[in-house]
Amino acid sequence: MRARLSRGRSLLWALLLPPLLVVLALFVAPLLFLFYVSFMSPSQSELFAHVATLQNYVEVLSDEFYLLIIQRTLLAGAAILAACLLLGYPVAMVVARMSPRWRLMMLMVLLFPLMVSNVVRAYGWLTILGREGVINAALMQLGWIPFPLRMLNTFEAVVLGLLTILLPYMIISIANSLAQIDKSYEEAAQSLGAGPIRTFLHVTWPLSSPGVAAGLALVFFLTLSAYVTITLLGGPRYKLLVSLVYDSVTTLQWPRAAALSFVLLAIALAVGAAIQAALRPQRVQGRGA
Repeated sequence: MRARLSRGRSLLWALLLPPLLVVLALFVAPLLFLFYVSFMSPSQSELFAHVATLQNYVEVLSDEFYLLIIQRTLLAGAAILAACLLLGYPVAMVVARMSPRWRLMMLMVLLFPLMVSNVVRAYGWLTILGREGVINAALMQLGWIPFPLRMLNTFEAVVLGLLTILLPYMIISIANSLAQIDKSYEEAAQSLGAGPIRTFLHVTWPLSSPGVAAGLALVFFLTLSAYVTITLLGGPRYKLLVSLVYDSVTTLQWPRAAALSFVLLAIALAVGAAIQAALRPQRVQGRGA
């Protein structure tokens, strides 16, 4: 018996060790090195000087420009989360109530836009929202506006572009969670006198919280890293935190880029923890009260 358990453990470690080493070498080690660089001083002759300092974080967290970009990043993320949730939840409820065959087909339809590159979709929005784009041309031909509207390089353009990219993630996450809810729970609530609104608030919404939490976290994390869409639709007038990371790297300001990266990571972890704390999906999964 012991020999069998020993062989099982050896086989388990043999399966786990290769991917574990890959993760340590290609993810953990570079992340630790980047964290080290974030505390180094800038240098005119090297990528960074081996002189420890907190100035990189002090500048990011005290400068009004960086604080404005952080605030703008949080505002854009909140707007996209709200839009994805308000638009995605009703669609997810419709998808979840379909038969398994039609639900599978609908999920495939939702996945199809994800096969198109974000760059292609962003350029598509450029042709729609540009000064000589489809919307401006149509409005001017109808005589509704005397001159083209500025719709690019704005908060609305960034939110709209990211919304069309990230909405399927929210719908799929919530639909999968709703499809697993036993209909007898809703029927029991209705038999006890609960109306549709109370049934949703006290039964459907809490039981779907794992899917909602997963969708919100996934959408927010992808929003923080959506450099291409933000750059093309936001332009130089509307930059988010990920844009500053790229700008710092291209100007060879590695310590500042590293500090900005970890501020971005801290925001992602904080918002992810806040989503988990607010929705508490572990209640549904039986791991907490």
